[in-house]
Amino acid sequence: MTLLADHGHSYTPAKRIALEEHLTTKGWRLTESLRSPKDVAYIRFGLETYASFATNEPAALATDLVACKGVELASFTKDSAVVVLAPGDGRAVITKKNRSYKYEIVSGDPLKLKDILAKLPNVRAGYNDADALLAATVTHEYPAPLQRLWRAHFALAENPPDVIASLADAYYSGSKSFGDTVKVASTHGGLNYRNSVTFIMSTAGKLPAFMRSGDIPQHMTKLMGTTFPMRK
Repeated sequence: MTLLADHGHSYTPAKRIALEEHLTTKGWRLTESLRSPKDVAYIRFGLETYASFATNEPAALATDLVACKGVELASFTKDSAVVVLAPGDGRAVITKKNRSYKYEIVSGDPLKLKDILAKLPNVRAGYNDADALLAATVTHEYPAPLQRLWRAHFALAENPPDVIASLADAYYSGSKSFGDTVKVASTHGGLNYRNSVTFIMSTAGKLPAFMRSGDIPQHMTKLMGTTFPMRK
């Protein structure tokens, strides 16, 4: 028997974040098609601790988003890099080379990685291997954030969002009509530890102390001696 879940949970009562009002105040026009520089398509589905947006001005939108109460981080792409912002002056740039990632702080330390990375052996010009980064950040406030943010912007969806916001646990984004019908006691989606980390247990044998969700088939196939998940 194998039991697992696919994501963490905030375990925090939450209210709907007032992003529409905030963006309107900042001069953005909420729309479903992008025609002018200040147009933004705000994707609202489910009730989750993250939000995604389409815009022709991702840097400006991300800057305005982190000024909204309840937004912990906002990220966007610039050329082949991911730029991540935090409230105040937090700004860093994530770049990727093969299976290694580099975190360059411009100001502040939005992902709170400075002290952790200082203890890791660098692989050529500040790039750290993805597995070393996972091991070093598995109990960090933001587990494996470099790989996950990179994947979210470049490798997860066919049409990735231009800007992604990670919200504090006490806030959620999503459908207003859906939110009006339920009381949100816990949800998920953000980059932080509680939203990200979950469990797997199996009577098939001992599993690693930690892994990525994408590593589960490999480890379970090795334990069971057959392809996992098994298909009829």
